[in-house]
Amino acid sequence: MLPPEIMRAFKGMFPSTIVTVSRDDIPNIANLTRVWPVDNEHIAIANQFLNKTLINLNENPLAMLKMADPNDLLHWELELRYIRFEAEGPLYTRVQHDLQAVYWMAGAPDSVPLRSVLLFQVLSARKCLEEASHLLPEPELYGDLLDILAQTCGWSRSTYWIAQEGESSLRLIASRDVPGAGTNEAAFEPMKRMAALVKAEQRMVRLYNIHSQLRYIHTIRTEGDVTSSSELPEGKQVKPGLQGSLLGMPVMAYGTLIGVVCCEGTGGDTDFDRLDERYLMLLSGKLGEAIFAIASVPEQERRQMFRQVIERAQLEWSKATDPFYTLLSARERQVSIYVAKGHTNVEIAQALYISKRTVTTHMERIFQKLQVASRAALTRYVVEKELHTDNTNGSFR
Repeated sequence: MLPPEIMRAFKGMFPSTIVTVSRDDIPNIANLTRVWPVDNEHIAIANQFLNKTLINLNENPLAMLKMADPNDLLHWELELRYIRFEAEGPLYTRVQHDLQAVYWMAGAPDSVPLRSVLLFQVLSARKCLEEASHLLPEPELYGDLLDILAQTCGWSRSTYWIAQEGESSLRLIASRDVPGAGTNEAAFEPMKRMAALVKAEQRMVRLYNIHSQLRYIHTIRTEGDVTSSSELPEGKQVKPGLQGSLLGMPVMAYGTLIGVVCCEGTGGDTDFDRLDERYLMLLSGKLGEAIFAIASVPEQERRQMFRQVIERAQLEWSKATDPFYTLLSARERQVSIYVAKGHTNVEIAQALYISKRTVTTHMERIFQKLQVASRAALTRYVVEKELHTDNTNGSFR
């Protein structure tokens, strides 16, 4: 499956490479000027000089393709399985026309013949995030992120954890407003345990009233009644600083976990329960993808860029969960946008090739679903939320 983020790498801005292996395990590397996406699970390449590559594929259908992302210059690795070659048909014609256009623009007198188009199934796609590890300023970048999360989300007490290269343990890279930090070695222990759980399961983890729950766990595992923290066995006392709730959020970049944000709320300042898990995962992905890009910008601009990323995630979530997308059909959304642009029912019917009566029926349903009473109210609803210029299809439904 090809992730949406990889599509910009198919524009042909940078060459790609494909690695094949013969029956005798002898590798061969070939350079490709361009790769063509066919659908979400298949890609194609042009066979003009790929003699050894095609021989290897006939002996061993597995191949590895590397493509550069023009936005951040990081590579994508695609694991492929060769399916067949095509010397005619729509796909062959499409590739041939693209190549001929390039030769024409280059002023080349003769184009190199296109022998065939090689079709592959995409088995996996991975972005090589390790290539950008040298860009990450530590720990300033993550400290800035925690500060902006505190300002925009109210997560005033938080930590950021990353996995040590080649190690399974987590390393604390930044913290904010953690009681006992710098004086108490155990100050970060609860958040470290939470981060380890998030890393192991790569999912959102929320715990409420953690102090009471820990006391209960220690009690049922101890013989006899334990009525106070001081009566718990040595080493089992619940830490007095841990009073509220905990949130552990994986930070994902293109499907790869690159860090964990842990937050503690004391009840009044933070309400983790009101945050939809789908929104948190959306925010997780946006932050993960932004970290590598923001790492290379000047220090004075980092905070503003983090703020913009979070605001865009909030706006995207707000639009995706708006009744405009969750309640209205695709046709009803089209009618609403035409109304907001000032079109009459007759003009809408002509533009959408439907009857005027059908438009009237859609209007009645739109008013009912959005709980608006007039065209003016509908126009205000669409324009104020900038829905008339948005193309999202409500993917969070």
